[in-house]
Amino acid sequence: MKYQILFIAWITGLFSGIEIYAQNCHATLYGTVTDAETKDPVPYAEVFLPQTGQGKITDEKGRFVFTELCEGKYTVTCQHIGCSHQSKNINLVGEMSLNFQLTHETFDLGEVVIMEKAIAPKAAQAERSLENAALDAAKGQTLGDMLKKLPGVTTLNTGGTISKPVIRGMHSNRVLMLNNGVRQEGQQWGADHAPEIDPYIAGKVSVVYGANSVRYGADAIGGVVVVEPDPLRTKKGTGGEVQLAGFSNGRSGAFSGLLNFNTGGKIPLAGRVQGTLRRGGNLRAPDYYLENTGVSEANYAATLGLQRERWQSEVFFSQFFTRNSIFKGSHIGNLTDLQNAIDRGRPLDDGSFSYELGRPQQRVAHYLLKVKNQLKTGSAGKLTLQYARQFNRREEFDAHKRFNEVPSNFDNPEMMFEITTHTIDAAWEHKSWRHFTGSIGAQLVGQVNTTDRGGLIPDFNSRTAGIFWIERWRKYPLPLEFEAGVRYDARWLDVGNRGRDVIDMQLNFNNFSGTLGAIYKVNDEFDIRLHAGSAWRAPGVNELFSDGVHHGSASYEKGRSDLKAEQAVTTSLTFDFDNERNFSASLSLYRNFIRDFIYLQPQQQPVLTIRGAFPSFAYEQTDARLTGLDWNANWKPIPQLTLTSSASLLRARNQADGEWINLMPADRFRQGVRWEFGKDRKRKQWQESYAGVSAVHVFEQTRAPENQDFAPPPPAFTLFDFEAGTSLQFGNNKANIGLAVQNIFNTAYRDYLNRLRYYSDEMGRNVSVRLKMTF
Repeated sequence: MKYQILFIAWITGLFSGIEIYAQNCHATLYGTVTDAETKDPVPYAEVFLPQTGQGKITDEKGRFVFTELCEGKYTVTCQHIGCSHQSKNINLVGEMSLNFQLTHETFDLGEVVIMEKAIAPKAAQAERSLENAALDAAKGQTLGDMLKKLPGVTTLNTGGTISKPVIRGMHSNRVLMLNNGVRQEGQQWGADHAPEIDPYIAGKVSVVYGANSVRYGADAIGGVVVVEPDPLRTKKGTGGEVQLAGFSNGRSGAFSGLLNFNTGGKIPLAGRVQGTLRRGGNLRAPDYYLENTGVSEANYAATLGLQRERWQSEVFFSQFFTRNSIFKGSHIGNLTDLQNAIDRGRPLDDGSFSYELGRPQQRVAHYLLKVKNQLKTGSAGKLTLQYARQFNRREEFDAHKRFNEVPSNFDNPEMMFEITTHTIDAAWEHKSWRHFTGSIGAQLVGQVNTTDRGGLIPDFNSRTAGIFWIERWRKYPLPLEFEAGVRYDARWLDVGNRGRDVIDMQLNFNNFSGTLGAIYKVNDEFDIRLHAGSAWRAPGVNELFSDGVHHGSASYEKGRSDLKAEQAVTTSLTFDFDNERNFSASLSLYRNFIRDFIYLQPQQQPVLTIRGAFPSFAYEQTDARLTGLDWNANWKPIPQLTLTSSASLLRARNQADGEWINLMPADRFRQGVRWEFGKDRKRKQWQESYAGVSAVHVFEQTRAPENQDFAPPPPAFTLFDFEAGTSLQFGNNKANIGLAVQNIFNTAYRDYLNRLRYYSDEMGRNVSVRLKMTF
């Protein structure tokens, strides 16, 4: 504005200067500038004469004065920030007074919205996550295998294609799986019953260590695995990604595609469609093929969401379907052959590669429908209502022919279980009040299970109801935070028939859970977390009433109907250090005492059935103490180089007789080195390149009960892995390329937690290539 006025003054002066300056130039112009409404003086207002280019700034009393002016006609302008501009024409003669009254203006700048995701407070318990590049590098594997890189997490395997996570020695019904905010419910009680979750749907996978029953529900004694998809798209438009993975061992491949969209406008619908296909053939140990170990998988999911100012809604549906073949060498015809197979330590022949999915086999289908609504309750908080329905069908096929019948296809399974689960969750989360934030809620779960074929477990109906209240106190800048919560759950179990056996029992279980936690922030880089919790778990129907051959794990299992509910008291102390520059480390110490701990005890004698000879296991109960530590560290001595170290140690004692508890993970250490190449200046499209080598050493499990297993724990082993990757930028599109080699030296080994370790080695070398395209 000022430069415009100067330009006008220059033009005007060009034509009128001669007339003006030829006159008497001893005139004076003075005056004041005041507020039109309050009549108060306006200091620092600008008063300007365009004809001469002179300007004045009013003093604190709003006064201005021009001297030595030539008499004549002038235009006088006055302006001030936030006020309307004024201009007056005068005929100056001698000494003249001129006053201005400025009016304040209101400027409508439109709506300015600043959005940022709040940093979630740290959990009082130890927690580790896989996300971004680390998660992408693990996809194409099972969910259990993906989590093995996290400290304190191992897997319980059935052969090479079925695995489920073990957190600090606990698995199955003691580990809660949270799939997109829903408790995953299915036939998860068996060692061969892997989680029916597609890892490609995840944007982040987290493990919460230790009892977390208050927040997530009864039976979360060992920990919680949280699978979270990425948030829905918030900007108008579309985008997505395509991922491909290929593996040399089993000649398997996986394809996954994802499309995000947002319609924008007054009703901004957002959604996502995702699908995955996976196919693999017989796996290979270092010296031979593992007959009948192929896999076939087809999954898809769809999400639709709508968000307004005060409320948002989301509908989610997914289907998971898998066919897993079980190693044929694990199904033996008689007791002598079973003992010979264990003593021999390898299959009778070296086998060959095939994509055929033969018997024994399992088919699993899982369907999930979720409807979630959130409503802001004024300035007080947020109310969340969620309903979910899950349907799970599990079919298991024997390796042997039926009596007087040769099955011509796979449509006649020996066992088939179907379970339908309805879950209703309601929670109100209040905003900070006197430095407290928290939530109160309730949960209802109803299940109906039918055993349509076979008689391993009975039909049953169950109902569970729970209420909880959890609060967190945090007062900035005090370095101390507290968290406390309480929960009450009740479960009613109505058991029907197991095949031809009439059980007809009604069981009730109920109890309280609690949690206490504290976080002390020593400084910006170091904090200490202390957590104590109580939890309980009702025995599962399989633990109470199993009686028969479990084909998926090639074993005979026997339950006990007099089992009591487990009672757990867990404590943990975690030290976290992170300077965000070159070093981070975490050490977590824990002690879990579980009264009436339920475990699967190997029996001295195998069982011979018309299906063949099988190792026998029975469910037992004792008081158990599990203590251990998890360690994880990352050090960058220079920006390009990262050194990693992690360790997990566990001691599990049977308090009743002082013996060790069987089927607990052995101690393990992992070390790694990674080099990041950074961006290529000559080829700017090459970014984020890296290469790394890691080694994991698993000790022999010497803390196992003697003479209570069909074979001694396998010896220690060390495996070396290689991983490399880079990114390519093509305009707005990006491609991530990864190469990995597991078990570089093709080492022959056996894992103590593999239920088929009696018959064969683990999978040998495996080379994988991954490609992820985003658009």
